[in-house]
Amino acid sequence: MPTTEYPTLLARNGARLPVLPLTPGTGNPLAHFNAGLSAATRNLFWPHAYDATTIARQITRHAQGIDRSFLLFAGDDAVGYFFLWNFAHAVPLLGLGLTDAWQGQGLGAQMLDRLITEARAADRVGVELTTVTTNERAFRLYRRAGFQHLGEIENVAGDGRMVHEYRMFLSLKTGALPPDRTFQPPV
Repeated sequence: MPTTEYPTLLARNGARLPVLPLTPGTGNPLAHFNAGLSAATRNLFWPHAYDATTIARQITRHAQGIDRSFLLFAGDDAVGYFFLWNFAHAVPLLGLGLTDAWQGQGLGAQMLDRLITEARAADRVGVELTTVTTNERAFRLYRRAGFQHLGEIENVAGDGRMVHEYRMFLSLKTGALPPDRTFQPPV
């Protein structure tokens, strides 16, 4: 269960929500996070499957330093999930999602800022992300944070379907460029 000793984000409604790293103890809340998303939100944020095997793999990737993955809690419920995949690479992949009830509370911008801060502190040259083309709210958030729109791609969602997405890049070092890569959930 989250405690106040962990970093917190402040929602517009005044709630303080603790941030926890993805660990074996947060695996079940991650599955509940996904189950609690509306169909509309799940269509915008389905980075990987949420079965026990995939969640265990995501936890292991975080523990091994391959990824940086975090959950945002309201009480005992995970209401946000955000990460930098392939964190050891010069340009990790960023993702973030919030449950419907916590959208519009200014938390997405704070989650994004935390991930960018993690990348800068680790001396990464940039951060890349994709977002479905119908997610205008996220697109605006990323543009305000300085991400450049690089074009559109086809990406594999966590449920296996192909989705049309914007590809975006934030340079953290002068002259940094996004790498050539295949977009898909980590294995």
